Amino acid sequence: MLLLIERTLEDSEQTVLTQLQAQVNSEVSFAKKAAKAKTLWKTKGGKEGKQAFVKIADALAEMCVSVKTCNYCEGNEAEDIEHIYPKSFFPEKAFEWQNYLLACKQCNSGDKLDKCFVMDADGTVYSTVRGVEPVHSNVAFINPRIDNPKDFLWLNMEVGKFELLIDLSEAYKNKALKTLEILALNERDYLIVGRKRVADELYDKMDRLSRIVKAANVSEIETILAPYHGIIDATLPIETIKYQVIETTKQHIYKLLHPSVWYAIQTIASKVNSKWEAIFEVLPEALEW
Repeated sequence: MLLLIERTLEDSEQTVLTQLQAQVNSEVSFAKKAAKAKTLWKTKGGKEGKQAFVKIADALAEMCVSVKTCNYCEGNEAEDIEHIYPKSFFPEKAFEWQNYLLACKQCNSGDKLDKCFVMDADGTVYSTVRGVEPVHSNVAFINPRIDNPKDFLWLNMEVGKFELLIDLSEAYKNKALKTLEILALNERDYLIVGRKRVADELYDKMDRLSRIVKAANVSEIETILAPYHGIIDATLPIETIKYQVIETTKQHIYKLLHPSVWYAIQTIASKVNSKWEAIFEVLPEALEW
């Protein structure tokens, strides 16, 4: 998981959300508010609301950690608008822009659903009961719209799993643990395999790129790229070719699944892994990609 870059919603879409939320808030009891939120979420209040949510989904897609990639597991396509605070427990946030992100169907409908735990000021965790208003408003869940996951978790590349940072406060510890539990981020084998696969792919590409940057002539670059040397224009100056290959590699990295892997490489492997240290010595600018 990574912190999402915030984006301001257009006034027209925000107006629709405000109007829908006002209908929820007008109900007098928690049960009625939850029921109203559920109904309005299905209908979006009609044609205008449905049109607004197409644009809302587009805006959320621009915020994704990678190209239309699930902001929770990072391993699947993001298809659903997800309520970070479940609308069944927090109907007052059902149509709140800051409560949305894009997630895959597995995370949204398979793992997370409306699972929810809340915490008191000391970080003590309480379960929630469907149909009953939560006893606290602070959820035990990392909200990547406002919480930076790097303040809670780090990705252990050796095992492909997220682990808690040391010396976390009780509240942060419980928030991290419940996030991993709810989303099953360390339990789904295909996610672990996917992270390791991306790590291998990144090393192959960056190792090749570092050798290209050090190449003395175009012929050497062609040898490194073989059998794909045809992707470059050998008539161009060598520095132009190197620049183009760097930019192509950078754009490829931006589109990969599991972007947390690249972040872990930049922040951890670059300091403790000799192979990665050698690559970043040649390409120090890649630490900022």
